[in-house]
Amino acid sequence: MGVLSLYWFYVLLAFVCGMVLVTQPGINSTLSNNVGGALNAATISLCLSGIVTLILRIFFAPSFSFSIALEKTPYWGWFGGLLGVFFVTASMYAAPRIGATALVSLVLCGQIVAALMYDKFGLFGYGGSAITPLRLLGVGFIVVGTGLVLSRQ
Repeated sequence: MGVLSLYWFYVLLAFVCGMVLVTQPGINSTLSNNVGGALNAATISLCLSGIVTLILRIFFAPSFSFSIALEKTPYWGWFGGLLGVFFVTASMYAAPRIGATALVSLVLCGQIVAALMYDKFGLFGYGGSAITPLRLLGVGFIVVGTGLVLSRQ
C-alpha cells in the first residue's frame, strides 16, 4: 500500500469513527432504557469494551513493562479511560433528550474548540500548532453551524 493510499485509508477510518461516535449514544440509550438507567448501561457497555480490548490485546498487542510505563507516563496519561466513562455516560443522558444531530454538533464543537487549544499549547501529547486566522474562521463556522443546528425555528 503506497503512502497516498495509506493516507486515504486513515481518512476513511476517521470517517467511520465519526459514524460510530454518533451510533454509540443511541445504542447505549436504548440499553439504558432497558437496564434501569445510564450508569447500569455504562457499566455493561464499558465491561464489554474491556473484555473485547483484553481479547484483542492478547492476540495483537506487543508486551510491555507496566512498571516502566508507570514511570514514564505523565499522570494525566492514565485518565483516558475516565474520559471514556464520562463520554459514554453523559452522551447516554443527552442523546435521547436533544437528538443525534444536536448531540453530534455539540460534540464536534467541543472537540474542535478543545483541539484548537491542545494544538496551540501542545497539551496532552499534541504538537504545538499556531492558531491562524483561517483556523479561527473554520472553528467559527463550526460554532455558528452548531448554533444553527440548535435553533428551534
